[in-house]
Amino acid sequence: MKTIYRNLALGLLLAVFAAFGITSVSAQTAAQDEKTKLYNTYIENYDKSLDKQKIALAAAKQYVEKYGANAEDKEQVDYFKGAIPSLEKGINDKEAETKAAAAAGALFEKFNAANKGKNIPELFASGKEILVKQPDFLDVNLVLASAGFDQAVLATPVDTYNNDTINYAKAAIQQIEANKPSATGDYGAINYIYKNKDFPDTKSNALGWMNYTVGYITYYRQGKDNAAKKKEALPYFYKATQYNSFNKTNPFVYQTIGAWYLDEAIKIDTERKAKITAAGDKDNDETLAMLANQKGYADRAIDAYARAYKFAKDDPKQKKEYTDNLYNRLKELYTFRYEGKIEGIDQFVATVQNKPMPDPTTAITPVKEETPAATTTTSTTNNVTTPATTTPTTTPTKPATTPTKPATTNTAKPAATTTPTKPVSMTNTTPATDATAKAKGKATTPKKKTNR
Repeated sequence: MKTIYRNLALGLLLAVFAAFGITSVSAQTAAQDEKTKLYNTYIENYDKSLDKQKIALAAAKQYVEKYGANAEDKEQVDYFKGAIPSLEKGINDKEAETKAAAAAGALFEKFNAANKGKNIPELFASGKEILVKQPDFLDVNLVLASAGFDQAVLATPVDTYNNDTINYAKAAIQQIEANKPSATGDYGAINYIYKNKDFPDTKSNALGWMNYTVGYITYYRQGKDNAAKKKEALPYFYKATQYNSFNKTNPFVYQTIGAWYLDEAIKIDTERKAKITAAGDKDNDETLAMLANQKGYADRAIDAYARAYKFAKDDPKQKKEYTDNLYNRLKELYTFRYEGKIEGIDQFVATVQNKPMPDPTTAITPVKEETPAATTTTSTTNNVTTPATTTPTTTPTKPATTPTKPATTNTAKPAATTTPTKPVSMTNTTPATDATAKAKGKATTPKKKTNR
């Protein structure tokens, strides 16, 4: 009996050991299958989309958590431990980019909606936010500079945006000169574009308008009671005439430059007369030098007014009154400069465009006469010094048609553009503008810039 029981117990024990061995092998196989699955999940997803990378990260972390203590898994665990921080950083960076892109998209939508609806406060607010993040976004700078200019030339000017407008225009000038491309391809967007069938060189057209924008606001809005500002504006007016845009033949630009030279000549005349009086009504070396400078400024003014008059005369859309006023001012200057003579003025006008316009940043050339006129034979008419034999005129000291603010009736309406306007897109960080030039209006007022 003992033998039977002993054998029975041994059989049961062997059966238990056999069952345990089978269970152990099965557990090892399951664990290996899970390891393989986690490894494959990681490999299939770690370099894919953001969502896929998150799946890979979870698999790597699970592997380390479950098998990190196993000596046989050390090599694989160490690999995952090294990969996890890099993968987490990549995921965090992508999530931040996605959020930023979504925010930028919403901001650009706001900017384009404000542009389309001509909501100027919103346009400037959203545009400023865009430029904080992308300061070299050419199209945004062009849109804001153009919108700000249009505010400055309203019948009742809005000067709120003047400083910003100048900064945006200058930034656009620098970016265009550096060959910064336009994201929209039109140099601007929606209401403010510079792609124009009349001025096919879009870069040149945009540069002409941006320089004019800086010049106009600096001279007429900021320089009303500031002579230094007026002088600061001159190089921009001059550069506006050097590009192939409407402003190349805009009489108003040349008239403004001529008026500045005339004002300088008048200042010298006032100071010179006071010195002559103090010297007993006699000229001396100092006053004769002042007279030479005065005539040098007159030469520059004559050149500018001659160009303004010629462009106005050649434009059938200009009013005769405006053209005549320019010619009268030109005659006054010519008469003073050439000691009462008027001969040759029409020939001068006819040929003035055959030579380059003097750059206002260069010094004037004093005009020293071989035999200076006696001081007692001169008189001042309307603040323009002329010989006493000259018949006085009633033309005011400054061109009557030089406006301190434009009249709305003189502002040309934008011509309909045949080029579809494009919104500024956040998907392309290289902005652009659509600039269809406005129909030529009266040059006595600055042209507004929607489609240029």
